[in-house]
Amino acid sequence: MKPLLLLGCLLLGGTAMRAQFSLLPYAGFEQSRNRVTNTNGLSASDISRNLRAGLKMDYRLKGGHGPFISLGTSPAPVSFRFNNLGSVASSYEAAKGALQFRMEGGYQYSSRPISLGKKRTAASPSASLVPDQSAAPQKTCGSLLYKSRCGERKALTKASPVNKTLNMRLQPLLALAYIPSATESVKQTASGFEYTAAPKTALVPAMGFEFAKGSQRLLTLGLFYSRALGQKEQTVNSLSGGKAYTTTLSPRTSTWGLTLGIPIGLTKTKAVKQMTETRQRTEKRSCTQSHYRRCMQWQ
Repeated sequence: MKPLLLLGCLLLGGTAMRAQFSLLPYAGFEQSRNRVTNTNGLSASDISRNLRAGLKMDYRLKGGHGPFISLGTSPAPVSFRFNNLGSVASSYEAAKGALQFRMEGGYQYSSRPISLGKKRTAASPSASLVPDQSAAPQKTCGSLLYKSRCGERKALTKASPVNKTLNMRLQPLLALAYIPSATESVKQTASGFEYTAAPKTALVPAMGFEFAKGSQRLLTLGLFYSRALGQKEQTVNSLSGGKAYTTTLSPRTSTWGLTLGIPIGLTKTKAVKQMTETRQRTEKRSCTQSHYRRCMQWQ
């Protein structure tokens, strides 16, 4: 057992060296819908819009995929009122209190960047060779001797421009949400009973659109849909006029919304220094060339 655990730690450490950890504070809105159907075939629904805010922490591996955790808000639960006969009352309202705390955990994939503008390719380093002919001609008797160093040349190179093209990454994800304080309940009232729809878990498929300028991440736009899990039918027994009634309630809760966030990268990366000055290098060789020219003779 210990060798297997040690091997898992080594593999996790190896992948962590090539991973990117980032934070995404986000804000937006969400629209929730709570619907309850009773035995009589009647139904009641409540549609409300709420603000949504939170913080997402993702751990992106080399292939663009990785797990994430999100901490944020969730809409307040909704209470529906029924009379003793099981019919829906004329009014229902959201439960009083602040928004609930919500945790999400799942898996995300980030695609390769998709260019949104005219693609600018980085120019390759340009080099210009300048021969160095610094040797002066030497005169000898009857001839002119000229020596030049053929292997000594100077090369001028310039830095490549940085790519600043606007691009977008697609980020599909699937998460499981958990609301610790949520509790579905049924309580008796003076005229009937009250049912509160507050699911604890939900399945959250979503799609993110991350916009960047070159390698600089700018903002992330997210669309999500949430469907409550584990909502079971509730059976309520009531008494009216000396007669017993049994009402079965079938709840269904879903939400959808839009968020906007600014990604913050926390992984240390090697800074690429852009060269602004021209670099000059000299290639040296040991060979030399000699040129002889006969002097003109007067007869």
